[in-house]
Amino acid sequence: MKALFIGDSITEGFDLEKFFPGKGYVNHGISGYSSEELLGAMHKGWFTSNPDKVFLCIGTNDLARDYDEADTLDTIRRLLVKIREFTSGSSSIYLISLFPTRHNPPRPNPVIRQLNSKLHEMAVQENTGYLHLNPFFADENGQLKREFTDDGLHLNEQSYAVWADLVKQLVNF
Repeated sequence: MKALFIGDSITEGFDLEKFFPGKGYVNHGISGYSSEELLGAMHKGWFTSNPDKVFLCIGTNDLARDYDEADTLDTIRRLLVKIREFTSGSSSIYLISLFPTRHNPPRPNPVIRQLNSKLHEMAVQENTGYLHLNPFFADENGQLKREFTDDGLHLNEQSYAVWADLVKQLVNF
């Protein structure tokens, strides 16, 4: 089985070889990218490994830049269309919920939860998988658990281990 992970810096920081050793999974996370920037950067060459599964985690930088929610959702939908085009529809696609943040005003958790709800709806409409990982990373106040971050946004090694375990359980890796 081959897997491709696409997203922003949170995805980029996911050391796939460490958590999925020997699998040769590919990571195309790009630090700082919004959904629109990712759409512009994504190309057929990213899919030459013919992935069985594609994981898409994008949108937190859209929030920080105060992009319109409808525009963000439309761009993510266009990303799904492009992924299908580049894989000839042969890959299972999984949208990943946005992770909570900790004391990060440009990315308020109530807005993240609202966007995640809409991403879930989109996944159903678009017949893709949806991995609602946010609750596993949130503390009792809905913020990113203190032990999972050093800066309130990015995940640390402990949280990537949780993400990897969840993917293994939920997707039967």
